[in-house]
Amino acid sequence: MNQQACPVNYKRVNVYLIKFYSTVVAALLMMFLLADWRVPMYVLAVDFSIRVLFGVRYSPLCRALGLVLDFLQVKPREIDASTKQFAARVGMLFSVSVALLIWTGALTTARVVAVVFLAAVLSEVMLDFCIACWMESVWKSYFGRKRRDEQERFFDRS
Repeated sequence: MNQQACPVNYKRVNVYLIKFYSTVVAALLMMFLLADWRVPMYVLAVDFSIRVLFGVRYSPLCRALGLVLDFLQVKPREIDASTKQFAARVGMLFSVSVALLIWTGALTTARVVAVVFLAAVLSEVMLDFCIACWMESVWKSYFGRKRRDEQERFFDRS
């Protein structure tokens, strides 16, 4: 994704860790969709929640994947974390939704939500296109422009 169009918050995140995490998320989603194994969805919901609420360094899955990357001696490549944090929030929303739908017995709906989630994750992993990052950019540019227009109209009245 073009970094110039993305919102920034000047926090950094390792892009290889995020890609590795996304690959594992895709594998866990496929386990649910193809083998009807429900445990990974609960694991994802808890891990995404920890990651969003407390940070990447507290996520058990991110910690384990970080150790694997260290063992493989993959040098980190840092990018701005703003859009990836938004993507993690969207991932948490999806994973918690799927877990709750499974828990309540709405398996067909859970599978539909999981397929949409898998499509978003695979677009990140395979095409290097982060749908949530794009959504955030569009959201901020639209509502940021709308807010600026409202402010200009307010100050023009004076």
